[in-house]
Amino acid sequence: MTIDSLIKSADLIGTVVHDPKGGKLATIREVFLHKQTGQALFVVLDTGGLFGAGGKFYPVPWRLLRFDAAADTYTSSLTKERLKSAPAYDRDQLNSTAYGWGEQTDRFFGDDEAEPIG
Repeated sequence: MTIDSLIKSADLIGTVVHDPKGGKLATIREVFLHKQTGQALFVVLDTGGLFGAGGKFYPVPWRLLRFDAAADTYTSSLTKERLKSAPAYDRDQLNSTAYGWGEQTDRFFGDDEAEPIG
């Protein structure tokens, strides 16, 4: 592994994620990592508003994102319609384990997989 294959968490926040057609799907607002393994499990996407002010956030399994090195961006096989039909939460709900958003998100996306790039 080289340093070129790494990204700082701070550099992920605010990154635009593109849909399969190359349009803007959403913006990354948070990344949730497993405490013991360090593996990224969820990325929280915001579909609009300045820094998500008053909006809802969509946790999406990290496995649904792919890094496109040629475009230097992340893409997802999700469409805007699919994302907007996913479970959405406000910031307080995301910060509370009582909402069970991880389990709800896993159930919603089930077997969805990211499409290969190129």
